[in-house]
Amino acid sequence: MMRMCVTVLVLLLTAVLPAGAEDLHDLFDAPCARYGVPKALALAIARKESALNPWIMNVEGRTVRAASRADAMALSQAALQSGLSFDIGVMQVNSQWLRRYNLPLEDVMDPRGNIQVGTWILGQEIKRHGLTWRAVAAYHTPHTDSERGRTYAEDVIRRISGRETPAVSGDRPPESSGPALTRDKEAAASPMLVKRYVVSND
Repeated sequence: MMRMCVTVLVLLLTAVLPAGAEDLHDLFDAPCARYGVPKALALAIARKESALNPWIMNVEGRTVRAASRADAMALSQAALQSGLSFDIGVMQVNSQWLRRYNLPLEDVMDPRGNIQVGTWILGQEIKRHGLTWRAVAAYHTPHTDSERGRTYAEDVIRRISGRETPAVSGDRPPESSGPALTRDKEAAASPMLVKRYVVSND
C-alpha cells in the first residue's frame, strides 16, 4: 500500500505546474483532501516551518533565505550533491525524502510539489499516530516523545488556535475539545486535542 502511495505521489509530481500567481493557500486544498489532512493543520505547520516562503531553506541546521527560485535551486543542488541534509520550501521537506523516493528536486522545490509532498508526509504520520499531537511532532522530530517533539507540536497547536493552549503531556492529549480552529469557513475542534477531526457546521 505504501509503495502504491509513493508511486501515485511521483506520478502527481511529474504533472506539477509552477504556482505562478496562485494563492499558496489554494494549493493545500487538493492534497489535504487526498491524504485526509486538515487544511488548518497543514497551514499551521507550513507557517511554522517557512512562514509560507517557498525559497527558504535549512542546510545542516542553518537557515538560508534564498532571494529567488533559481538561487534556492542552485543551493539545493549543491547540498544534494554534497550529501548534506537540508529542508526546502513551504513545508520544509527534508532531503531524505528526495533521496529515498528519487523525487525530482525541481518539482519538490516548486510550491505546488512541495505542499503535495509535505502533506503526504503529514498524512502518513496521521495514519501512524492518529490525528494527535504525536503525528504533528513526528512530522518534524523522529522521536515524538522527546521534549523537542512536544514543544514543536505545542507551537503548531498555538498557531491553529491563535491563543495559548494547555501543555501536551502523557500518552494521550486531553479529552476536551480544546480551542476552536478554522478550516476555510468551518469551525472544528483542535485535531491535537481530540482523537478525530470533527467538523462543525455552525
